[in-house]
Amino acid sequence: MEKDKAVAQLHKKIDKASRKIDELRLQTHLAKADAKTAFDKRVKTLEEQRNKLRNDIHHFQRNTSDAWEDLAEGCNSSWKELRTSLRNALNEYRSE
Repeated sequence: MEKDKAVAQLHKKIDKASRKIDELRLQTHLAKADAKTAFDKRVKTLEEQRNKLRNDIHHFQRNTSDAWEDLAEGCNSSWKELRTSLRNALNEYRSE
């Protein structure tokens, strides 16, 4: 896969995750007081993971070495972690 194509795919994924985080933050405002604190904490964690992925992508884009595929794998790993956390948060919210 080309580096530019990999970056574009990662940007699409992070945009989708950002929309879901925004949805979750909106739903958090509607949660009961006791659940609100837990959801706020969960959303903050998701935002931190998203920011880490953004930093990974930025580093990946700026790297000119031939090892970009290794950096891409690191970005994909960060994406999988964020995606799993986001799914867990959404499932937890839906069960409330």
